[in-house]
Amino acid sequence: MLFLILLTLSIRFFLFDFVLFKGIRNYLKTKGYLFRKVLSCPFCQGFWSGMGVFLTTHLITFELSFLLPMISFGFVTAYLSMMTTAIFYPLIDKFERNFPI
Repeated sequence: MLFLILLTLSIRFFLFDFVLFKGIRNYLKTKGYLFRKVLSCPFCQGFWSGMGVFLTTHLITFELSFLLPMISFGFVTAYLSMMTTAIFYPLIDKFERNFPI
């Protein structure tokens, strides 16, 4: 479980914070309300990244015993994503200012 959480947070960082994708993110933000909201909401990013990781690492069944852990994992990763963003964003901004590409 810890591995899946770390994987989710790593994928979220790679897609939504990594400097090499900044141009693509800025372009997509101008293309519609949904892109703008998802690309600027760490809670949403964590939730959907968590759902993606969960669905790719578990056998999909249409039962309540599958749905509840899936939703729970999404909310746990969403909360952790929001917390890591609050902690690391100032450090990322400082790093990008000191070491521009």
